[in-house]
Amino acid sequence: MKKTLVKALAVWMACAPFAARASDGRCDYKQDWLSSACERVMRVARDGTWDLYLTGYGWHIDGYDDPGSLNANSWGGGAGKHWTDMNGNQDILFAFAFLDSHKNIQPIGGYARQWYTKPVLGGLSLGGGYFAGFTARSDVAHYLPLPLALPIGSVRYRRASAMATFIPRIPGINKGDVAFFWGRYEF
Repeated sequence: MKKTLVKALAVWMACAPFAARASDGRCDYKQDWLSSACERVMRVARDGTWDLYLTGYGWHIDGYDDPGSLNANSWGGGAGKHWTDMNGNQDILFAFAFLDSHKNIQPIGGYARQWYTKPVLGGLSLGGGYFAGFTARSDVAHYLPLPLALPIGSVRYRRASAMATFIPRIPGINKGDVAFFWGRYEF
């Protein structure tokens, strides 16, 4: 418990200057890409519309000794906000928690960018993009926040989306590939 608290405090201290600067609406960093990223996040936080997330399935594809012994029912949920640009693409902030492969709680949160096709058939569109953020697992550094960046894809019908990502095998971290699926409803 004490080590976990120290780790959490260290992460908070490292992120505090960025959070403080962004919280007062200033995104005037010396690097243009950092200012642009800050402005996107602030726009979603300030002007975005709320979302509801429900998680549901983790497919353990290959590399596992006994994939049947792992939890595929990744039940959980959370909330987020999105902002839609004039082309129908979205910037998304999200946070949710779910049951991982070993039935332990795994939180995740961050920023996502999705580009969508033009809607067809009364509102059906496909989306693709990426997300970057943090997660934490009990079996990897005992809940030390871990940065991640992964691709995402989605099928959206009006306000409801089925979304997915692919988590590749990383030696020393996980034993195989995983496809993770969740749903999102835009209010």
